[in-house]
Amino acid sequence: MKNEVKVIEIRCKKCNKLMMEYYPCGDESSVSLQNIGMKCSRCKRVIILKKYSEGMMKEHSENGTLRI
Repeated sequence: MKNEVKVIEIRCKKCNKLMMEYYPCGDESSVSLQNIGMKCSRCKRVIILKKYSEGMMKEHSENGTLRI
C-alpha cells in the first residue's frame, strides 16, 4: 500500500500561510483544481491554479504539504 495522503495542505511558499486544504478523491489523472484564484491574507500574494491534478499535487507535496 502506498503512502496515502488524506489531506493536502496548500500553503503560500512566500510566508507559509495555510491557504486551502484539499481532500483527494482518488482520481490522479484528471485535472482537479483549474482556474481557482486564491489570495494570501498575510503577504497579499495572488495565486491562480491552472491544470493541477491530484497526482501532480501528491508528487510535489512533502508530508502532505504543497507550497505554491
